[in-house]
Amino acid sequence: MDDLQNQDGVEREAEPAVSQPASQPGRDRLSLPKIQFEGLQANKIVLKLKEYKRVLQITKKPDMEEFKTIVKASAIGIAVIGTLGFVIAIIAQIITT
Repeated sequence: MDDLQNQDGVEREAEPAVSQPASQPGRDRLSLPKIQFEGLQANKIVLKLKEYKRVLQITKKPDMEEFKTIVKASAIGIAVIGTLGFVIAIIAQIITT
């Protein structure tokens, strides 16, 4: 099948795969090797890997203030869920006795 559909349902032609040397100096360490696959399933896998690569390239390490905010929000969430579970367990114990 020479045509593929992207997420919008628009048909486009499959990109031809080109072989590349194993390692080139100065290349991004997340670069995917160019491998020629046959079949639609293999092309879907390659496209998904390229999507993962794109996400990893745009992510950044949070600074200390952002990290502390995330930790606080997570701790509050854990405390709320734990308290809710404890209250439910106490109510269930009162009801059964």
